[in-house]
Amino acid sequence: MQQPCRLPVVAFESLAVPLADVGPLRSAADPNGSPPLPKRFLRHADEQSVVAVRAVQQAVSAQGGLDCRSHGVIAAPCQAGRIASSRTLSQYATGGGVTVSTHIVPQSSMHAVAAAVSVGLGMHGPSLGVGGGVTAVAEGLLTAAAFADTPGVDGWWLVASELRGEPRLTADGEAADTAYAVVEAVALFIAPAEASAHTPRWWLPVATSTSDIATKSCTRDLGLTAWIEMRLLAASAKEAA
Repeated sequence: MQQPCRLPVVAFESLAVPLADVGPLRSAADPNGSPPLPKRFLRHADEQSVVAVRAVQQAVSAQGGLDCRSHGVIAAPCQAGRIASSRTLSQYATGGGVTVSTHIVPQSSMHAVAAAVSVGLGMHGPSLGVGGGVTAVAEGLLTAAAFADTPGVDGWWLVASELRGEPRLTADGEAADTAYAVVEAVALFIAPAEASAHTPRWWLPVATSTSDIATKSCTRDLGLTAWIEMRLLAASAKEAA
């Protein structure tokens, strides 16, 4: 793709949760109207997966309940799993391979956030993780633009997430100082162009070239949620004009 395009955004939700508060969010009640999570589903999930799943649930609830069964997921995490990875490396150094949790691969890999949303909320469309680094948001937007009209998929959840602020880790790899660390996630539901059942609330412009990759640096000052909200508001104002 060489030309700019617009993504039809039907639902939008953002969450910013202090790292210390992610624990209670794992077992919090499901929002009304959203698909319920299996019991203890988020128990071992990465912090970004927890907040991302809750953001999608809140978006579904705010939309009045969406049938998510034929939806796909594109997750764009930024350096997810680094706390769990630090803990794993520290334990391995002192105790060997028997200390490595079997959850480290499925919960901390590139596709873990997408899989948590897809499996947890009963979605049967494709799910994939993209990005992984500081350009994750832009790469997620590019991927959503490419996959938006996939046959057989009734809509895509584009979920971006990041951990802002580095907590101080102990010698065991545990997060000891979480005062300045916040886990953020943004969930956008993008309907296919031919889906008449959904009326877009915003049209999000996407520059379909690698030049858009640089936009992720803007989030370092604004924060992920604020940056996406600003971009949606700007797009809405331009559309109205």
